[in-house]
Formats: sequence, structure tokens, C-alpha cells
Amino acid sequence: MSIKSIFAYSFQSFYLAGSFLLLFIFLPTFYNLSLGMSLKTIGLVILLSRFFDIISDIYIGYITEKRLINNYSKKNQILLGLIIFIFSLAGLYIIQSTNIYLFIFYYNLALISYSIAIIPYDSIVIDQKKISKKRFKLATFKEIFTISGVLAALVIPTVISEYLSLNLLNPGVISITGYIMIALAILGFFFFYFFYDDDVNFHSNSLSLLEIISFLKKNKKIIHFAIITFFNLLANNFTANLFIIFVSNYLGLTEYAGYLLILYFTITLASTPFWYNFGKKFSNMFLLQIGTSITLIGFLFVVFTNSSNWELYILVILITGIGVGIDLIIPQIELADILDDNKKNRLSQIFTSFFSIIRKAAIGIAAGIALTGFGYLEKNGVSIIPKVPNIMIFYFFIPFLIKLIVLALVMRYRSKFHVSIRE
Repeated sequence: MSIKSIFAYSFQSFYLAGSFLLLFIFLPTFYNLSLGMSLKTIGLVILLSRFFDIISDIYIGYITEKRLINNYSKKNQILLGLIIFIFSLAGLYIIQSTNIYLFIFYYNLALISYSIAIIPYDSIVIDQKKISKKRFKLATFKEIFTISGVLAALVIPTVISEYLSLNLLNPGVISITGYIMIALAILGFFFFYFFYDDDVNFHSNSLSLLEIISFLKKNKKIIHFAIITFFNLLANNFTANLFIIFVSNYLGLTEYAGYLLILYFTITLASTPFWYNFGKKFSNMFLLQIGTSITLIGFLFVVFTNSSNWELYILVILITGIGVGIDLIIPQIELADILDDNKKNRLSQIFTSFFSIIRKAAIGIAAGIALTGFGYLEKNGVSIIPKVPNIMIFYFFIPFLIKLIVLALVMRYRSKFHVSIRE
């Protein structure tokens, strides 16, 4: 794959990740604090939409695989998904309707169009031939652009708010941010259309949906890795959904929320070369074990953080940012390695959609429980644990316990996965 093609491919992650961050971290808080939507309502919409999204992902993955068997290009499907996704961004960022039905429509349209594009897009990494170093390199570049897009999505509204002397979640700030993200999406569309030239397709034997489900049940590696991935994403998204609320309400740092997010993802981006070089010598699951351990150590300091010593939260960001860096690289690589053992019916789109379902289910459940649960407790003044702020239950204790489960699962199943170093 040429440098031009790698850039055209990776650039899609830039604006997709940026829009994704705004969609799941900024927009729920924005629609609550700035547009007056109930936090419970938003949480329920996200949760229920995720279940609908899961069903659509199953269908999209299956149809994508069938069409690719008949020489339908991944490139065309990605471009179709991007066009619809741009339209949904306009609805959420620019129109900003307080009508709950329009919010549901644009939100679900964003989820569906994202799936139409991301399932064949992510499968391109998986479909690289079994050259571990090449696969790891492509995934690393992709995630560099992903984190860069996240940083851009944070920097853009922060700079706009500072320039216009407005709150970060001001409707005007969000609207201008939306225009910029749409412009980047259009630019990415043309980059991908004209410069991406490595549309690799692994052709598989046609399988029925029941045969695919049967295969999933029999392949213990995929099931074990799916469980690990689900719990890992669940923990990460508990903290992601409540980050702004935690920083603003608990630490009293509303004006610094954007800067702290920028710092977090800057550290994550800076750790990528470290993980890339480290990954040349060690297996995927060992890397995940080390990254999870680092995250747990760093996150412990949240317990000692409050509005009086908020500086300690900087240490939390620095350490966890390094640990989470590996979470972005490993999933696609390990899935690709697992599928290398099944060359006859590779079905990369099917399994990409399967893990997309896992990712979205984890995000939806985390958002639904964190936002709805915390919103209910705050509104009703209920205290689960005396002398422990309700937000700490959802921001620290639950995700910390889930991360411990992830570490235990990785340590238990590590030997069953690929243990050889990369060639």
C-alpha cells in the first residue's frame, strides 16, 4: 500500500473519530445543559438507540459480506455511508432541534450511516495478508489519525469558545464546530475517492446466518476476545460519558474541561510510538495486560482527587492516557490474527460487524447506566453509599471494578491467544 493510499485511508479516521467523540461525550451534555433536554431522556435515547443499532449492524455486516462475495467494492459502500453521515452531522450539530423525535431521527441516522461506512472500513486492516508487521503498521497509522481527530474535535470548539468568549457548550460554538467537521468529512470523502487504491478483498464461501452463528459458538478465541473487548470498552465509556460532568461539577473546572480532554488524548497519541516499538517484541495480549495494569494504577488516584487538590487529576490523565493507548490498536490486530486461522471462510466483514456490535453495545450500556443512573440519583437526592459522592460510583468505582475484570480475563486467557512476536 502506497503512502498516498495509507493517508487517504487513515484520514477517514480523523474526522470519523472526531465526530464520534462529539456525538458521545459532548453532545449528550450539550443537549442537557444548553438545550434543556432531560439527562434521563438522553440516556434512555442512547441506550434504546444502541439496541436498534446492534440489530442494524448484524444486517449491515451480513449484507456487506454477501455483496463483497459478488465483487461489490468496499470503497463504494464506505463512500455511501460517509454521504449519509455528513447529513446526520448537520442535523445534530447545526440544526440542534429540541424536538425529541428529530433528535432520535438524526442520532439514529448517524449510528446507521456510521456502521455502513465503518464495517467495511475497519475490515480493511483485517484483510491485509498475514504480514504481522504490515498489519500492525497500518493499524497504528490508522489510530494515530484517530487520536489526532479526537484532539482536533477537542481543540476546535475550545479555540472557538476562547475566540468568541463563549462557553464551550454554547450552541454557536457547537454549530461552528459542526460546520468544520462536515468540511473535513467532505474533504475526506474526496481524498478517499481519488487516492485510495488498495481495495483488497478476501473472498469467502457463502455462509448462512445460522452457519455464521454456529461458527462463532465453536470459535472459543473469538468469544473470549469478544468478552474481553466488551468489558474493556464498557469501563472506558463509563468514564468517557461522565468526564465533562466530573471535571465541571465535582472538580469545579468547567473552563478547563476542554483542555484536560486535549491533554488526555495528547498523552494517548504520544504513547503510540512507544506501543508500536513495544509491540514489535511482544504479543497482543501481553501488551493489553500491561496497558490495563497501567490504567488501573493511574485511575486509583481519582479516589484522592477533589476540588481542593484537582492538580492530582493531572497525574490521573498522564498515567491513564498511556495505558489506554494500547486499547485502540490491539482489537483489530488480534481479530485479524484469529481469522488467519480460518482462511477458508474468513468473513472479515461479518466479524468486523460482530465486534462493532460489541463496541456499540458497550458504549450504549455505559451511557445508559452512567447518564440515566447518575441523573436519577442527582434529581432525587439519593445517596447509595454514605459520604461518597454519587458521581464517584459511576465515574470511578464501577469502571475500576470492570477494568479489574478485564485484567483477570486477559491473564486467564493470554496463553490461548497468539504468543509469538511479530516477524
